[in-house]
Order: sequence, then C-alpha cells, then structure tokens
Amino acid sequence: MNLEEYFAEFNAAVNVDAGSGITVHVAAEVAAGHTIGLTVAQMHAFLARRTQITSVAVALKSHFLSPEQIARMDLARAEGAVEPKEVILRAFTPEEVRPDLLAKISA
Repeated sequence: MNLEEYFAEFNAAVNVDAGSGITVHVAAEVAAGHTIGLTVAQMHAFLARRTQITSVAVALKSHFLSPEQIARMDLARAEGAVEPKEVILRAFTPEEVRPDLLAKISA
C-alpha cells in the first residue's frame, strides 16, 4: 500500500470528515507509521495512547515528561479518572500544574 492509500485507510478508520484533514503532527506520525510498517490499527492504537498522555502533559509546568509521571497518569486512569482534568487532579500536585490551567480545571 502506498502512502496515499495508507492515509485514506487511516482517515476512514478514524472517521476523518471528507472535507477536513489531519494536523501536521498527526500526518507526520501517520507517514512514519507507514514507513515502518505499522498497520492502520496499530497506528490508531499508537495515536490513541499518545493522545492520552499529551492531553494531560500539556497542563504540566515542565516541558519534560518522565516514565514515573506517565505511570501516575495510568494509575489515575486505572482508578477511574476518564477526562484529562480528572487525571491531572488525581495524578499531580498543584505545584506541578500550570497555574492558568489549574484554575480552570479546579473550578
């Protein structure tokens, strides 16, 4: 399957609207997945996991993320947190969270 076919199959698998596209970051990741031979299902699973992590990590003060912090996110999810704000509030102290976002999610 060539890259264009892979993109079309990926878009169909994740229900991307025909009139819209995917972001540059996701497009780069999809292209990389194609290059290394990931199936579309594997690519979808990879991006879902990446989104689980980044949707929480963007709220942290640090631009660096450790395996320990990811484990804390996973534990919060295992304990029932679903939304990113729930994960942030369960897994991180107020000192670790960006003040502007902490104010929004704590309200």
